Amino acid sequence: MAEPKGRKLEARPRASELSLHGDDGGPRKGGNLFLWTIVILLLSAFAIACWIFSFYIFGHPEKALSYSILSKLKKLEPPKRFELTAAPRGDFLTAAKLWNRYNTMSNRELAHASEALLRNYLRNYKLTQDLVPYVVGSFHILDSYELNDDYFFTSGVVALAQSTDFPQVLLEQVFTADKRVVPILQRMLLTGLDLRLDKTVDLSAVVNIRRLEDGRLQFTAVPLLYGNYAASTGPGTFSLEPPLRVNAAAGLPVLNAAAVATAWEKLSAYQLRAGLNSASAETAPKKPMAQLVRVERPKPVGGGVTPPAPTPLPLDAPVLPAEPVNPQPAAATNPSPPPLQPFLSPPPDPGGSIATTAGGNWPIYSPGQMPRGRLLNVPDMQALAGQRVTGEHVYLQGNFVVTASGQNRAVLRAQGALAENLGLGGKTGSTRVIVEFPSGNPPPSEGSTFARDLRRPFLITDVRKGADGQVNVYVREVTRPQ
Repeated sequence: MAEPKGRKLEARPRASELSLHGDDGGPRKGGNLFLWTIVILLLSAFAIACWIFSFYIFGHPEKALSYSILSKLKKLEPPKRFELTAAPRGDFLTAAKLWNRYNTMSNRELAHASEALLRNYLRNYKLTQDLVPYVVGSFHILDSYELNDDYFFTSGVVALAQSTDFPQVLLEQVFTADKRVVPILQRMLLTGLDLRLDKTVDLSAVVNIRRLEDGRLQFTAVPLLYGNYAASTGPGTFSLEPPLRVNAAAGLPVLNAAAVATAWEKLSAYQLRAGLNSASAETAPKKPMAQLVRVERPKPVGGGVTPPAPTPLPLDAPVLPAEPVNPQPAAATNPSPPPLQPFLSPPPDPGGSIATTAGGNWPIYSPGQMPRGRLLNVPDMQALAGQRVTGEHVYLQGNFVVTASGQNRAVLRAQGALAENLGLGGKTGSTRVIVEFPSGNPPPSEGSTFARDLRRPFLITDVRKGADGQVNVYVREVTRPQ
């Protein structure tokens, strides 16, 4: 049968076209599966990248980008002030031990170790079980520099010092403080001053190590206690504060090679002016160096219970009542006491080892809050005679009778010394205690008796033994009356 005119035959799709299109000639619905697979894979890769990036940010707060992000999100606390009894566990290392531990490392290993040390510091040592390396020993200050926003630590002073026992070790000790305290720090952190870091009161944590071109090691340390410091000669103290923020982009160490070279030049000029250079310094008599030391125990920061202090005052010594005994003349307890000793003023110290303070001006503490140290009794003074007691805290306790009193000084004897002077034997009869009281705190009256225990001991400044066997113990009142 013939097709009507004007009507064209429809072309049928070929078999090859049927395999790619539907019956209507459109694309098959399953053709988008490949595109969706690509999209899902891209989104998965993006999620994994975000997770890795977040892990890196939180895992490396020492990096500039990480620190900036964590600080803005308030996910990173600023460095805090530690109490001595709650500080992180650590190793106390002298300059020689620091050298032996880190000198064998390559520069890359030192960089990795420094990153870990700084990371722990910025985290306030919360996410680590590593022992903190603490610096101890004596260091000779070469120079000091004011910190500003261009440095890692943005306020305070950094002192560059060399170990007095191991010259291959340099220490840049960071003193973070309010900008108003900076002028005081700069006046005290002078070239030639000895910086002594003590295990009992200082916790200077290493946060960076760098090897210099000449092979020496430069350590960066921060005192975690942020306490008060003073020079052993002359008045003046300064207080440290934890940094509110750091400039992580500046990096560590604080001082570059040019600053270290300038510090050496300044030290050479100082030695030339002081006559300490060349061979003459070797034959010249050794003079006691001024030292920068802690002047008070760090204050607690929180109401929680803390473990015992690592170096507590001796508790095996007999605890005596802290309240004064009713004053009574010595004759009331002994019918024939020896005559009272005349008032004795301490002679000038030819070596300059005793730091005197005009007008009785020195730190005073509440009972039991003085810096930690050794607690001794009057019989121990015989063995202590002639030994240097500067640079550490040594205290005296016991029962005393006042044999002379005047102005801001008093002469004491142990209460048992009266019987010993009558020939009854003992180790306290030849010991005399000369006490200096601060201004505004009058000494006890002559003939009165009182007791001092571990909460209100006297601070020993010197112990001397004369040719006649008499031991003179010079002490200071360092606690407030109860």
